[in-house]
Amino acid sequence: MLEKLFHLLTGYAQFEITGDSARFLNMTAKSGFGFWDFSRRGERSCVRCRAREYRRLWPFARRCGVRLRCVKKRGLPFQVRRLWLRKGLCLGILCGIALYFFLSSFVWGVSISGTESLSDRQVLEAAEKNGVYSGAWKGDFTPKLAAHSIISDLPELKWASVNTDGCFVEIAVGEGEKKPEITDDLRWSNMVAAREGKILAIEAERGRPEVALGDTVAKGDILISGLYQERLDPYAPPPEKPLETLGAARGSVRAETYREFTVQVSSEKRELLPTGKKQTNSVFCLFGFRIPLGLQSEPPENCRMYRDDSMVTALGVELPVGIEREVFVLLEETGRPMGKQELKEAALLKLREAQKAALPAGSRILKEELTYSFPEGMCIVSASCRCEEEIGEIREVLVNQTENEENF
Repeated sequence: MLEKLFHLLTGYAQFEITGDSARFLNMTAKSGFGFWDFSRRGERSCVRCRAREYRRLWPFARRCGVRLRCVKKRGLPFQVRRLWLRKGLCLGILCGIALYFFLSSFVWGVSISGTESLSDRQVLEAAEKNGVYSGAWKGDFTPKLAAHSIISDLPELKWASVNTDGCFVEIAVGEGEKKPEITDDLRWSNMVAAREGKILAIEAERGRPEVALGDTVAKGDILISGLYQERLDPYAPPPEKPLETLGAARGSVRAETYREFTVQVSSEKRELLPTGKKQTNSVFCLFGFRIPLGLQSEPPENCRMYRDDSMVTALGVELPVGIEREVFVLLEETGRPMGKQELKEAALLKLREAQKAALPAGSRILKEELTYSFPEGMCIVSASCRCEEEIGEIREVLVNQTENEENF
């Protein structure tokens, strides 16, 4: 096996001998030539020798009166010679190998997994700040450090992992639960009514409820007290010093409230409509490099923008090579009169927006009465609503420190 490998590396020639082959082989063997793989083909003998020794056999062939004919040339030197005669092919192979290693050093695509409340765009923007983006040089970032930096930029994330798979990067994230708001429970406080209403439900986490279900309260009434004394038993002797509780009041109080809303809408509807004119900014992208194509103009004030990218794809994967276009559609503000039904719908939509802004989160409307009026050029809608909402608000109890110390 080693001998065959040696012959392939150094090269060998296989030739046929026509004539007195015995005399020729004896004479060349005495002169130090080495042959192997002897065979007979009719009246001709076939042997092999080293490639560089074949031309040195011709003087011996003339002296012995034999004729030599090379039938096969094998080995590395002959392969190298064939490739050297095709310099363009060799150069193409070398350039292809160099191009392969060069392109393999870039990030060709970034994918996101594990997002829930966050959008993929937010994670991609945080990753781009830390050097992870389509077209980035892979040597410019470390996956572990990039993951830590992404977590620092996005506090909503509990963990993040940057995984490389060849020329592609996958960013896997896990979102943590929202941190509860830290409240100062050491300060004395009461929970009072933010507005008048009828109590529907009360839950006291801390403190003592001062109202019951069905009670009607006014604005400023105490709902849950954080500073209170124990209730005395009328049938038992009073204690020398009643038990006092001083702390913070916490809980939830829902009540039925009454609210009125009034909004007005003009009968002329102003809207932005496309004029048919467009403005395009094109950029050629090549592995993170952005080359503007033409003059880049600022977007107009009233416009609608959309992207029209033409990126190169291979096997269904978008590559970081292509043209990105930002198309700005020019808009013009125009006015038109609205019909009565359309005017009522616009007024009702504005009313719902006003209700959503005024009512606390988690509230709902139990009953409402709507009244429409159409003075000249507008529509006015009024709503009388019965609502269920949270009315409890925390009010801190301020204590004069000097008087407090004198009491002690």
